[in-house]
Amino acid sequence: MTKILHVSDTHLGLRQYRSNVRRSDFADAFDAAVDIAIDEEVEAVVHTGDLFDDPSPNVPTVNRCLDAVSRLDSEDIPFLAIVGNHERKRDEQWMDIVKRFGNTERLSPSPTRVSEAEGDNPVNVFGFDAVRNPQWDNYDFTLEERADEDAVNLLCMHELFEPLVPPHRGQPYHLDEFLDRLNFLPDGLALGDYHSTCNTEVNGVKAFYPGATERTKVSESTDPCVYVLEIADEDIQLRTRTIESAGRDNVPRDFLVVNVEFEEGHGIDHVERRINEEAGGEDIAEKVIVVRLRGVDVPVTTNDVYNLLSQRDVSVPHVDDRRQVDAEFDFEFDEGDIDDIDQMIDDELSELSLSSISTEAEDLVRDESVDDGDIRTEMNHRIRAAQEEEFGEATLEER
Repeated sequence: MTKILHVSDTHLGLRQYRSNVRRSDFADAFDAAVDIAIDEEVEAVVHTGDLFDDPSPNVPTVNRCLDAVSRLDSEDIPFLAIVGNHERKRDEQWMDIVKRFGNTERLSPSPTRVSEAEGDNPVNVFGFDAVRNPQWDNYDFTLEERADEDAVNLLCMHELFEPLVPPHRGQPYHLDEFLDRLNFLPDGLALGDYHSTCNTEVNGVKAFYPGATERTKVSESTDPCVYVLEIADEDIQLRTRTIESAGRDNVPRDFLVVNVEFEEGHGIDHVERRINEEAGGEDIAEKVIVVRLRGVDVPVTTNDVYNLLSQRDVSVPHVDDRRQVDAEFDFEFDEGDIDDIDQMIDDELSELSLSSISTEAEDLVRDESVDDGDIRTEMNHRIRAAQEEEFGEATLEER
């Protein structure tokens, strides 16, 4: 049996909530994935994109990546990867640099052979880097065909596909339509970009996302995972391993979300009471604590809440304040004329010449399901993607 570890969306270098602790957490999670690869004695590790969170990671982040890849090399485990949309650069990619260290290869439409030591249960691994949206319709997805009919063919990509990805999550492509564009169907489609663990089968092709190795958003509530691919007799079986199963302390780091609904007369003691209720007696010092302030605008500031969390030695605090502010206006209007305030706003916006990215920003800010701390990260990503599509990637001098 040939075993391959499928990992994706490690987002090395991400300072979630502007926290250096969280930046270390993402590197620790990648280390945990390497632990699992060594423990499982896999023949290879495939990474399906967003190894780094940014096209210009800092030196410590790159070093942590190289340290992890070197550990795989010491165990004779090749590291095979494609480029994701977050780390994508204009010319030479970070994977072109990483592959100079250890047993590392950037995947391509030409196959990379993986098998057991004796050569049994061979796998041809192909890869396409993340494709920019304007290039998608005319992109050449031709794969180099091999004569060995006994080998399993595994294609790695960093894209969003229905039916695995819901239609409202980033406008995914239709998987069956994409498969029709290939010159032959692979046996498996190892995917990245979607941060939930899921799999399906379409037209005889097993398609699967392992999910991210750490939580990049509060809404990502499932356990960070990797897939162990077990390949025998020309068949692919998937087995899930949680990042937590590697056994590292606080990897992945636990989140505690505390919803605080203020009413008149409430003070900081109400916040502390809600934290204690949600914690259920557990120590919160090593957790990511996200406090959501809602309701009446009582005289409790976000700084008051941060000070409270600091007194509790919380490693990663974040406060999301969306309280309703009472304001008095020096003009009158008939509330009966406004049946739907959101509709009124939409009507006004429709008369403005807003760019698509401005419209996306407005929608994101009004989406109550998105935390304030996630808005900055999400919009930075969308703006960068829009800039790249329109002008190409900025050079180092332009940054």
